Amino acid sequence: MLKKAVYNRQDFLKLNGLPARLRIWAEDMELEDYIRDEAFYHRDLPRKAPLALEPLKVAVIGSGPAGLGCADQLHRLGYDVTVFERDDRPGGLLMYGVPNIKLPKNLLMEKITELINRGVKFVLGWELKDEASFAKLQEEFSAIVLCVGSRKPKVIPNIEVDNKQIFQAKDFLAEVTKDMLNGTDLMNVKGKDVVIIGGGDTGVDCAAIALAQGANTIHQLEMQECQATANSVRDDLCNIVQGDFTISYGTMLKRLLRDEDGNLKAVETAQVEWRSERSGALPNTVEVLGSEKLLRAQVLILALGFNGPEDEIFSACGVKRSPAGMLADGGEYFTTTKEGVFAAGDARRGSGVVAWAFTEGRNAAMKCAEYLRG
Repeated sequence: MLKKAVYNRQDFLKLNGLPARLRIWAEDMELEDYIRDEAFYHRDLPRKAPLALEPLKVAVIGSGPAGLGCADQLHRLGYDVTVFERDDRPGGLLMYGVPNIKLPKNLLMEKITELINRGVKFVLGWELKDEASFAKLQEEFSAIVLCVGSRKPKVIPNIEVDNKQIFQAKDFLAEVTKDMLNGTDLMNVKGKDVVIIGGGDTGVDCAAIALAQGANTIHQLEMQECQATANSVRDDLCNIVQGDFTISYGTMLKRLLRDEDGNLKAVETAQVEWRSERSGALPNTVEVLGSEKLLRAQVLILALGFNGPEDEIFSACGVKRSPAGMLADGGEYFTTTKEGVFAAGDARRGSGVVAWAFTEGRNAAMKCAEYLRG
């Protein structure tokens, strides 16, 4: 059992019994390298870039990768930029959605501090929660860019998150990082049996953190078969996870089991098969009879993905929602259905990689600047 949680890449890779998939996860430095060398690298602006004719004020809502890219580009174009962030630290997904093992927070803050030193302003602990807060922004700023991310989590019916034993993955990861940065130890699964629902990147992040904290057991459950997920991750994934008891594919959560005091003690799972009723029809899951299994669990983490921005964003801004639940286009890329309000990143097109979000932010900044130039 670990004496102390491990939150850096070097020490994590020294852990005994590290599954191959989590070793590969930790060894992958693509994100760290991108933030260090590419994300804020200043290439020459286009010859006909819409440079500011006067230092008009622009508000960027959200300081994740899209917001940072947008703010950086707008500032370079000569605009007076203020970034509004609801968390207590800037960085959004990069700060609280990615473990320190994958992206050291000192590197991220170093890059954000460079933006601050160049004149980009950050307002922390500010939340876009109602029409009044948005109206105030409109009075003060000539344009607004929504980089609020896709933060409305998918849920499982009849399972209530209590932030004691059952967590949304984003909340679990955020609290772990806050503990690390604040020197506290409030979100710790040391010695506990942890079950994670969802086999995607966020689920892997949670599995790695649980291991880094010294969890007794870790089980990550994924409804899809391994081959169905391998194409989006890496071609040899299914070979890598052979014999890995910490992840199960083609597996569903059936029910939770609690003790006499109401505490979570186990989960029941079952194997599923994907079958199509007819040729060309989309496959549905069919439970494999007799495949039920009980797993000890005192902690359940839901890593199911997201359904677009939270509902409050749409009601506060008065912008329309697309059929996919994102901020609807207003007729052109990066515009919304409200004049002078633009959007970029996950809030506009759904979840994507960090490099893509930075590019989205920069492109939205150019569209916003064109609008301000008239």
